[in-house]
Amino acid sequence: MISNASALAGTTMAFVALISFLAQPGAAQSIEDSPFDANITIDATTDYVSLRGFTQTQRNPALQATLDLSLYDFHAGFFTSNVDFGTPEPTTEFDPFIAYRPSVGNWSFDVTAYYYLYLDNDELNYPEIFSSASYNFDDLATVGATFAYAPNYFGNDRETGYFYKANLSVPLPKDFSFSGSIGYQDFDRGFFDRHLVWDAGLTYTFEDTFSFDVRYHDTDLDPDTQCTGAFKCDATIVGTISFTTGLKALSKMANGG
Repeated sequence: MISNASALAGTTMAFVALISFLAQPGAAQSIEDSPFDANITIDATTDYVSLRGFTQTQRNPALQATLDLSLYDFHAGFFTSNVDFGTPEPTTEFDPFIAYRPSVGNWSFDVTAYYYLYLDNDELNYPEIFSSASYNFDDLATVGATFAYAPNYFGNDRETGYFYKANLSVPLPKDFSFSGSIGYQDFDRGFFDRHLVWDAGLTYTFEDTFSFDVRYHDTDLDPDTQCTGAFKCDATIVGTISFTTGLKALSKMANGG
């Protein structure tokens, strides 16, 4: 079984391997000319809040990793995080994905298929497909919209989830940016509560490698009756530190770029 710790260790080993490869003569330049790239992101967050506004760690910290392999506009990889649903298992979420992410002018598109695997408790596993489009107004602001379709939502074979989201991102001076989104979670049969979810926050990015994000999350669900127990959904503020690097980024550094 893949654990969150082993996945994080794997991403670290991959990072070390990238550095060793780039130390070889001529390797950096060949990577910059290649259509292939590999990126690794490590996140340390005070709370793993899902897109639907529910904590996945009972308001406790999470350590997360994402590996993204790309060739032209095609991507494949995984996301992993520790989770805590108030039961002994699962303790790890592992989400492999494949995606197609082209750009045309100021437009960017993203179709990503995830499979959410909750290790040691496969009754919760389910797939989800995201389709997104965004438009960049000449670096003044970016607006976007997302639709997600999830059959067998959270392992319930009688329920299908539909998620709609609109988002806005605005660059600010001194490497800061503001971003926020509002979404609506709908269901085919209503086994779960339909609800609105929103977030807003500030991000500081340093050298395109480190970022520091502080974000407010909330939903219109009643925290006393509709999201008690492990899956809290009341208003909260989350802080996240992220580190990102990859083949092309490291090759640029190796070439003095």
